[in-house]
Order: sequence, then structure tokens, then C-alpha cells
Amino acid sequence: MAIPRSIVALQDPETAQFQILDGADAYISVFDRSFHFGDSLYEVARSYHGILFAFDDHVARLRRSASLAHFEELPDLDQLAQMVREACAAFFARYGNVEVYVRTTISRGVGDVNIDRRGCGKPYAVVLVKDLQRAPSEPLAPQRWVVAARRRNLVTALDPAMKSGNYLNSVLALAEAQSYGADDALMLDHRGYATEGTTSNFFVVKHGEIWTAPLSVGILAGVTRAQVLETCRDLAIPLRERLLSRYDLQHVDELFLSSSTREVQPIVALDGRPVGDGQPGPLTLRIAAGLRARIDAWCQAHAGDSLWP
Repeated sequence: MAIPRSIVALQDPETAQFQILDGADAYISVFDRSFHFGDSLYEVARSYHGILFAFDDHVARLRRSASLAHFEELPDLDQLAQMVREACAAFFARYGNVEVYVRTTISRGVGDVNIDRRGCGKPYAVVLVKDLQRAPSEPLAPQRWVVAARRRNLVTALDPAMKSGNYLNSVLALAEAQSYGADDALMLDHRGYATEGTTSNFFVVKHGEIWTAPLSVGILAGVTRAQVLETCRDLAIPLRERLLSRYDLQHVDELFLSSSTREVQPIVALDGRPVGDGQPGPLTLRIAAGLRARIDAWCQAHAGDSLWP
């Protein structure tokens, strides 16, 4: 696969200074712990009109992930914000006013190939900016999912609330889904309750209500998930956080996902069977429109933060 057009802000692990590079020219050390052990944290944000949506929420979640992962320190977050701004500005200057995907990764550091975290240097940051794969106005294709046999990580093993670079659990669940010709997988916990997709949160529509798994089941506190919850309240759509069994997933009216890069996306088939009439449902479409209205209002309020030249 060709390297996408991209700009990287790469922090030096020793000096904490950073440089702006073309993505094809940016490299990390072979002694980096994120490479050997998945010992890193990350966040993904996206732009609207050159404005990074809810970036402060992503930084707040990064702090929570750092606590769960026992990172004793993080890179200076003011400098991290500067890295993001400069990488985005460099991307826009080179490629024009397009929307971007921004991935911020914090590695625990560089050190000997040993799992003992005490033997490495300080955490450092990498910011990757590349094209968003779809324009904000472009509709998303309905998804077809399967319930994966592979279970979600136990909260007491590798807490899914921690957004870490250790993603093999999701990689293998997605591979399983693809082997059945599906787009993605719904993952269950060890008790058989629905948790989330491999890279998204998951919602059920039943009898005019929205159901979604509680954070306590072992899911990521999605930034867009929180926006969907607020959208439901704005639209006076009944919402419940509840445990969802395989039985609950039978004969539902609608299913949809949420994520920062995909907003709300309908799921029209599960395990090879249509959901409802097999078309995006009316409540899903209503929530998708309501979410976009919230995003547009937020962007209007933060119009001065646009990084477009």
C-alpha cells in the first residue's frame, strides 16, 4: 500500500523538541516500546472546515488513558497542542483546504527490549495528519456486521476504556468479520453482553428507544458517543444505557455505530440477517442529522480556530 499524503510532527525522545516532516520521511527507533509491546496511547480527531472538533475532549481522554496505563508523565500538553496545530497548518499549506484525520500517539519511550517500563526513556509524541477518507457531506455506506466469536478484553486484563496502541484484540475480530464477508464485528464481553465494534461504539433502536452498553461493561468512552447521548436528549428521544444480551439483539428495529471519523453510521445486517427492513432506519437518520447539527453549531462557535490558510 502506498503511503498516504501526510505530515508528521515528530518529537525527539531525548530533547522533547519536534520537527515537521513529510509522512514518508518520519521514522521512530526500533527500540521504541510502542513497536515492541504496543506500549502507547493514542487519540484520533478530525476536522470540519479546518477546525479540530472537540479536541479538548480527546486530550482529557488521553489523560485518563495515561492514568489507566500507569504513565508516570506525559509530554507537555501545551507543546502537544502546538505540534497538532503546526502539523495541520503544514498539511493545509501543502495540500489545500481539505478535511483531515489527526492521530496523536504517545509512546512510553525508547529503551532496551524488555517489558519492564522502568528501563526506558521519557514518553514522547508523534502527530500524524492525513486526508480524511470522506468529505463531511459524503454519505456513509450502510454497514453489515457479525457478532465475533473473539471476546472483548477483560476490564481486569487490558481495560478497553484505555485507548492504547495495543489493538490486536480488535485487529483479529475485524479479520474474523471480514472472513465472513462482513464490514465489522460486534464484540461481546466474557459474559456474552454486547460491548462495541472494533473501532466504534454501538447502539440499538427498539420500540422508539435508544439502547447502548454502559461504560461499566468495558468499552471506550467515545467522544462521539457522548455527543450522540446529548443529541438524543436534544431530540427528546428516550435513551437507556443497559446490558445488551444476544437475545436483545434479535428483532431490533435499527442498529447504528458512532465514531469520531464516521459520526453516525447505520448497520443494516447482523450475522447475515437484515436489521429491520435492511435499510437505514428513521431514528438512525434523525440522530445522524441531529449530531451533524450539533457539530455545525460547535464549529460556528469556534470558527476563529480554523487552521485553514
